[in-house]
Amino acid sequence: MDHAALAREVMRALRGTRSQTAFSRRLGYRSNVAYAWESGRRYPTAAEMFRAAARTRIDVRAAVATFFHPRLPDALATLDPAKPAYAAALLHALKGPAPMRVLAERTGLSRSAVSRLLTGATQPRLPAFFQLVDAASRRLLDLLAGLVDVSALPAARDEWRRVETMRRLAVQNPLSESVPRFLELDQYAALSKHRPGWIAARLGITREEEDRTLRDLETAGVIRWDGARWRIDRERSIDTTRFDRRAAAFLRGHWSDQGAARVRADRDGTFSYLVFTTDDATLANLRALHLDYFRQVRALVASSPRNTRVAVVNVQLFPIDDR
Repeated sequence: MDHAALAREVMRALRGTRSQTAFSRRLGYRSNVAYAWESGRRYPTAAEMFRAAARTRIDVRAAVATFFHPRLPDALATLDPAKPAYAAALLHALKGPAPMRVLAERTGLSRSAVSRLLTGATQPRLPAFFQLVDAASRRLLDLLAGLVDVSALPAARDEWRRVETMRRLAVQNPLSESVPRFLELDQYAALSKHRPGWIAARLGITREEEDRTLRDLETAGVIRWDGARWRIDRERSIDTTRFDRRAAAFLRGHWSDQGAARVRADRDGTFSYLVFTTDDATLANLRALHLDYFRQVRALVASSPRNTRVAVVNVQLFPIDDR
């Protein structure tokens, strides 16, 4: 994705129907800074983007909270999005426990440059900020969707259409979430050509289910045939539970059922449970810990240097004394 072009288009979208001069003045600048931003002569910082969004009556805090759903990191709860510290805290939260070198490798920035941006010692210009969000989460478009109409941005339109198609496909065929992961494996890339049934044997599904899912993924534009094997057309994490509560409930139920089936079959995995008594305050703390753990899992998955295994993380915490 062209992050520089995306930065220009986002700032143009935030300006809306206002003239560049009027928008610049609304933001408190004497010069026509909007022209400079949209032409690429200079780029705003992430803080300037968030401030511009807030001045156009966009609820930046709500947009970021939705992006981090189900729990906003504590570090972002009290900071002002228009201040430089906010962008640094956001990037730091996305990085989680992932190694700094992974972000450096994926963005082409030096480790010292990444470190300065994540600690707030340097303010990230918008293209670099977008690069880092993408490298750390693979969900940049989900973040931008809370600020602008992503489908109207030429640099993101096709990719956003693919993301939306994948969200719908996940509900229609849950295997569409797992089958592509096998195409990312180093072992698959090492094959001289695609072997029908290779995925089915490893995933525990039928050959017909494998074929149907591959066709669905090709139609959605997620994979393409190169003459010898299937390839992932673009690498992006799809948040399938963000926009549709019923779809989210269905998919969570599906993967819970998969976990239960493995437990009953005594198959490989880490399965733990604890039935306990507690109080409301401790239960709230456990919920926070649960959500923080899941966020850190996502960060580690996004930064994984190699693809040699396919796995599912299925974390549950629920009261059984229904009131």
